Amino acid sequence: MTDFHRNVFYYYRGAQRSNKDHDDRDSQLENNTTKALINTLDHCGNAVALRFLDWLGIETAGQVKYELQKATTGDIGNKSQRLLLGIVPAKEEDSPCADGVAAGSSGIPDAWLYGDDYIVLIESKVRGSLEPGQMRRYLQKLQAGTAQQPECKVRTWAEAHRFFKTLPDELKDVTDLDRWLIGQFTQYLEWIGMAEFAGLEQGMFDYFATRPDSRDDGDRQWVRGTMQSFAEKVLERLQSIDSSFYEGYHVGRLWLKEDHCWAAFGPRDGKFKQQAHQTMSLYEDRLDVFVNVEQKPAVEKLRKKIRQDKQAFRDVILRLPAPFTVQLAEREQKVASQYDYYIVARLDAVNRKDPTKLGEDEFDYIENFLERMHLPCLSVRRSIDRIHALDLSQGDEQALVDEVVGIMREFHRLVEFING
Repeated sequence: MTDFHRNVFYYYRGAQRSNKDHDDRDSQLENNTTKALINTLDHCGNAVALRFLDWLGIETAGQVKYELQKATTGDIGNKSQRLLLGIVPAKEEDSPCADGVAAGSSGIPDAWLYGDDYIVLIESKVRGSLEPGQMRRYLQKLQAGTAQQPECKVRTWAEAHRFFKTLPDELKDVTDLDRWLIGQFTQYLEWIGMAEFAGLEQGMFDYFATRPDSRDDGDRQWVRGTMQSFAEKVLERLQSIDSSFYEGYHVGRLWLKEDHCWAAFGPRDGKFKQQAHQTMSLYEDRLDVFVNVEQKPAVEKLRKKIRQDKQAFRDVILRLPAPFTVQLAEREQKVASQYDYYIVARLDAVNRKDPTKLGEDEFDYIENFLERMHLPCLSVRRSIDRIHALDLSQGDEQALVDEVVGIMREFHRLVEFING
């Protein structure tokens, strides 16, 4: 972990500590992410800013100027290249700049980039989406003094991350300071979950090996942000398996005392908890991928299936490719939605060729406990050990995603059986 993760651009960490309200924190995060972009461009050599403008389709060779949080700037009427740039957390299907009503006050743009013959107005989001009415008002602002319609482009923070990540190797005039500043900015986007997933790192596993009272909140955010971008990639692939079920994902809050960080996949709006669903969890020594049957509605679905035809349940399990583990745990509520888990039984199918070695007595044991327990939690899981996960994270950034989705594809038949 670099010093950057502990400072995260002084203006961000300071702002986060001074805001208690959730909406204010989101707004401050949004403002300071734009600041991070502008400060990176401003403090790097001009060649970096020119390449950024070229990426946006702006042709220029002059010195780039910057403004933050100003209602207007420069002489808009004399610019032949005018661009409204929206930067968002995820791609949006509809253009926020489409024709429509643009009444009311336009507000204050997040930032401006401008020079001799161009001007770029930036509106950014790190939560939610761009507001069409506001974007159309910004277009009107940029259209001052001409009948020419300004351009409107939308980029994601992940696309910006990819651009800056590859820039030092592509730009001939990059300096050591430029490399350092660009590295800090790309790490910052990873830290807040605004980057594309590029694999797991050693420090993410090491975080869980650290005593809870010694953990750094910056490291916690880094781990959670990475799991969020990881989950985004996995969800894209899961939707090709069953888009009607895998509608969204949810990443756990990752309290400082927790020994793992999880991401669950299924219906939106928390409804995944009421059904059998799939989860991946990162621990100190492994990444677990598993079918999760946890809350009462999901457990009752499974109990009903077993009562109706226990052999059908067993057959679905036995047809899964090994290795996998059937695990039954009992939940004990601590506070609100937080629970401790106590493992009651584990059945290990380790032989890839013959998982049918699991016997009737072992299934009877699990099924009987499942029926009698007050708060049971059943999971069928496969582990990717730490070394293998790190190996898959090297080189091909899709390799670990492929591994996880491959396991989930096999486990999906169990999800369908329980929920059907």
